[in-house]
Amino acid sequence: MALSREKILSTAFDLLKQYGLADLSMRRLATELEVAPGALYYHVKNKQQLLASLASRMVAEVEFRGPSPAKALEFGCLELFRQLSQVREAAEVIRLALAVAPESLRFVREAARLFEQLVDEVQDGASGGSPAAGQLAATMLLHVCVSFLEEEQTRALLAGVTIAEQAPSSYIAAVQASIAGWSG
Repeated sequence: MALSREKILSTAFDLLKQYGLADLSMRRLATELEVAPGALYYHVKNKQQLLASLASRMVAEVEFRGPSPAKALEFGCLELFRQLSQVREAAEVIRLALAVAPESLRFVREAARLFEQLVDEVQDGASGGSPAAGQLAATMLLHVCVSFLEEEQTRALLAGVTIAEQAPSSYIAAVQASIAGWSG
């Protein structure tokens, strides 16, 4: 099979899940793909771009559903936890993407749109939800989510157990408080 960006990302994701971020080097990835390390750089600029692309891929399938923007945001955050809970060091990968290319994360774009709608609803359609405020709220919410996820993953690791895919009540409460804080 010819080397492609998708093949690189798929293999990198498998390495991340199996071994963690510390063992996900460009050299290791190249070895796994049976190519020279230089061949990777035709498809990804550097490791940071690789990780940002992995983050984008990890959150791409998160759905936001609900009867209101607030409920859709809450649902999306629960989906995020479910999808990322089984990925080692997912929080670190997401934080890197937030630092280098937050706009590349579909989660941020969709949550920003929902926050804008939420603020508009609270202000009775007075168009109070600016794109910049929506982006800030979405980024903050994602930081809250990955911080609580990282905490749960650390607890599970220290206890020698597998993390549950269902978000704990503390995660849900933090998500709800974060959303409520932006809705007035």
